[in-house]
Amino acid sequence: MEQSVLIVEDSVFNQELLTKILAKHNCKVFVAVSGEEAIELLTQILPDLILLDIVLPGMDGYGICKCLKQDDRICDIPVIFISALDSTKDKVEGFEAGGVDYITKPFEPAEVMARIRIHMRLHHLQQELEEKNQQLDAEKQKSEDLLCNVLPKSVGLDLLKTGECHPQLFTDTTVCFTDIIDFTSASSKLAPEVIIHELNEIFTAFDRISLKFDCERMKTIGDAYLFVCGVPESNSDHAENVARAAFEMVDFLKNRNLKAKHNWQLRVGMHSGPLVGGVVGTEKYLYDIFGDTVNIAARMEEMAQPMQVNVSSRSYELLKDKFVFSNAETVEIKGKGREKIYSLINMELVRE
Repeated sequence: MEQSVLIVEDSVFNQELLTKILAKHNCKVFVAVSGEEAIELLTQILPDLILLDIVLPGMDGYGICKCLKQDDRICDIPVIFISALDSTKDKVEGFEAGGVDYITKPFEPAEVMARIRIHMRLHHLQQELEEKNQQLDAEKQKSEDLLCNVLPKSVGLDLLKTGECHPQLFTDTTVCFTDIIDFTSASSKLAPEVIIHELNEIFTAFDRISLKFDCERMKTIGDAYLFVCGVPESNSDHAENVARAAFEMVDFLKNRNLKAKHNWQLRVGMHSGPLVGGVVGTEKYLYDIFGDTVNIAARMEEMAQPMQVNVSSRSYELLKDKFVFSNAETVEIKGKGREKIYSLINMELVRE
């Protein structure tokens, strides 16, 4: 690959000598006779290295170098001072201005070329390292984004920061189960890509609705969709948020059925209460929730009619002054005995 050098030198003899040396090594050469001309030229080109004299008309080499180092676009280009000034003070000032090397005149062509090659190589390696670091940062960001998509955002961030996530007890939550009726039997007659397309479209809409009402999707189990409010962040409106989300999911499916090729119906159940949340697994992270609240929500869903939202008595107590429900029905819940359940009729607020 052809490399380029900018020579900033007012001596025609030195310009020609340096140009000849560089040309023998297949370097493209640009020449400027003053600092002002060099700065203007650098708005059009990006050389791999700059050879800079110190004593120049107008701005001296030190001032030029300092000016270049303030420009983000060109500040990383290595600058080698090449000057007749030979005192230690001059050399120190050159390095302090940002130069990477200092060659005194008269110079040996072989020495000049050797130093140019070294600093071009170092510059090239530095560019490669920066590119790899940028790639690593991009991949790291992708991994972090993926983890925060798989887990609740706050949980993912804690895991990235500390490397661990302790289980927590959440006392005020509402859990909701939704299940697509007869999906398993119907899907046996459909092509695999159709099954995935249907679930993807429906659950993508459910994700959007969950986020709208500050709920968190926990997981999907086949054609079942489990979400919660109050985990991992507390929310005083957890029951209302879940009720609104559940009703909007039913409404979405009703509207979808008007135009979709395949029609589906939904059963929904919700229950409010305490639960435990935490990360399960080390090879594949999964944030999950546990407790009777989850189990009772599942029972509410099992007893729901198509396109019906069943609400436990606990959730009903939190919502009865806000929404309209059916009359209570007493049912037997496995492991819990007889309980009252209600069905959400609509999401209109009760008017006083």
